[in-house]
This record gives sequence, structure tokens and C-alpha cells, in this order.
Amino acid sequence: MHYYLFQLIIGPMFSGKTTELIRRLKRYQVAQHACLIVKYSGDTRYMNDGVATHDRQTLPAVSTDKLMPVRQKAINYDVIGIDEGQFFPDVVHFADQLANLGKIVIVAALDGTFQKKAFGDILNLVPVSENVTKLSAVCTICFKAAAFTRRKTQEDKVEVIGGGDKYLAVCRECFSAPIPPSPERAPLHEFNTPVTDQAKWERIKTQRRLFGKENA
Repeated sequence: MHYYLFQLIIGPMFSGKTTELIRRLKRYQVAQHACLIVKYSGDTRYMNDGVATHDRQTLPAVSTDKLMPVRQKAINYDVIGIDEGQFFPDVVHFADQLANLGKIVIVAALDGTFQKKAFGDILNLVPVSENVTKLSAVCTICFKAAAFTRRKTQEDKVEVIGGGDKYLAVCRECFSAPIPPSPERAPLHEFNTPVTDQAKWERIKTQRRLFGKENA
């Protein structure tokens, strides 16, 4: 179990930040902690009253556009999980204050914008946290490890909420590369299912790209 009072989970789109947040919260729940989940009210991609991963894992949540109005509610819980923390203007003050009260606070957030710039105040959480985890995704274009988020549309506002319709997870090389009309991608193979030789070869090629072994 993680018993750091303030835990920060950051990374690009599609890196599993919400999945990791849910995993930790469920562990605290099993350990008999009272858990509160807070989500950004502007994010209604999958549900209005809960947090959801891209593969539809869900947990119920309190929805708000600012965190301090839910402070009185939060102090009645042992663990407070915050999803999409980059959208909350008061996230630093709220999280630090709750941790100082002895609460376990877990924030999942994008660390960078589609321009590779700091997203809001999120990086100001680093100095006040006990534990920082940076996750990576898989590059949508070349299948290497991806640390960045790239926007597919021409919108220039920082806050444009979307999923695969608007964003790609990309590596450094593919951040500025042309986006193929249909990126080459072998279909995901089912677990516990025998593979044909061709399917196995496609999987091996993808694994080599992910782990940087294109020339192996």
C-alpha cells in the first residue's frame, strides 16, 4: 500500500493515469479507508457523475469545476482522489491543505499540453508531493513509448476535452512528424487464444517498436 500523504500521477493522454488512480483508490477501499473521488465537471465524455477510463472502468465521483467548494465534504474522508487535476485552478492549494490535515490525496493529471508546455499549475504540485509517478503511453504512430500528447484538430485553446477523436499519444520523434491517414497497427490479440504465425509476427513487430528494438 502507498501511504504517502500526497501522491501525484502524471503523464500524456492514454497513459493510464485514471486507471492507476482507480487501482489505488480500490486498494484503499479494501483497506477500509473512506474514499472520495472528485472529477472535473467539464469532462462529460463518458459519464456525468463518475470517473471513467478510456476502456470504460468507472467509479462514482463528485463533479465540480473548483475544488475548494468540496473541502468541507472532503475532510470527512480518509482518501481523496482527484481526476483530471490539470483543469482545477485551485488544485495546489486544495491538495496541499488536505495533505497537511493528514488526508491521503491522489491527483491524476496531464503534466503537459499539446504544445509540450506545463498544463496549468500542475507542475507546482511536484514540490509539495511525497510521491510522483510519470506514466508513458504507446505512440499511436510508431508504437514506441510515448511521453507526449499531440492534438489532431486545429483548435488552439488549451482546454479542449476529447479522446482519440482529438488527441494522439506520441513519442518525441512523432510529435512533429506528419500524421498518417490510418497509422499502421496490428489488431490486438486476445488473451489465452492461440495465434497464427502471421498474427504472432505482427505482435513481435509491435513489441519491437514499443521497446526500441526495430533493428533486432
